[in-house]
Amino acid sequence: MIEQIQQKRTYSKISPSIKKALIQKVFQNGFKIKQAAQQLKLKYATAKTIILLYRKKVVRKKLIFSSNKPCLILPLENKKRNIVVVSLVAGKLQNQNEV
Repeated sequence: MIEQIQQKRTYSKISPSIKKALIQKVFQNGFKIKQAAQQLKLKYATAKTIILLYRKKVVRKKLIFSSNKPCLILPLENKKRNIVVVSLVAGKLQNQNEV
């Protein structure tokens, strides 16, 4: 039998600053993962993995709402309702408006 010699791949760690820059470009600036990866000189597969893990660990974990009440449909009137609109972008609170 002929044994094939396989070389091990070398893995390089991605610094937290590059990860943060990638996440900011994708989620806040609206870049595609491929475009952001090219700008930061990362492999697409690496960038995709970073984004998928961020979505799984951060974005989806923060979708916890404090109210147990279901959404209700109310008729529109001139009375002011006590409604709070909360928007999250990339798992971070953007604004909180009372309507």
